Amino acid sequence: MLYWRQASPHGRVTVVVSDCGLRAIGLPNDDLDELVVDAKQQRDLAIAKQLDDLFAARRHTVDVPLDLEGIDGFRRTVLETLAREVPWGETVSYGELAAMAGRPRGARAVGSAMRRNPLPFVIPCHRVLAAGNKIGGYGGGANAIDLKRELLAREGVIVRR
Repeated sequence: MLYWRQASPHGRVTVVVSDCGLRAIGLPNDDLDELVVDAKQQRDLAIAKQLDDLFAARRHTVDVPLDLEGIDGFRRTVLETLAREVPWGETVSYGELAAMAGRPRGARAVGSAMRRNPLPFVIPCHRVLAAGNKIGGYGGGANAIDLKRELLAREGVIVRR
């Protein structure tokens, strides 16, 4: 495993890469110590460049393998569905994403999957809103909702409080 700290418009993020692909991106207030305890501090330049381009809105997705090891069941289905089906500049409600992932009554489970998303920015959990186009929640500490609004605004999406 490799890890490094990388500047983003939202503060320094921690990036973790395994032999299988991009494993985690820790928001500035996230604690990824358990993931990096045996990792080598070394930057993967190709992944770092794609993340820089993503943060600068020069690209809307990254083209690297994702390592979702240890994530299974409905949570994995939700993350994969979100990444595949909700493009830049579009949003979906928790309930809509639940239905898209095959469990129409699973909005709460979607919320749980979003809270535990290991790859924010790459698997765009900021695009998941509460019913009625309301902001809903977002991980990442005290200014999390502001970060979610900022990410959405960069994509041209304005949401209600």
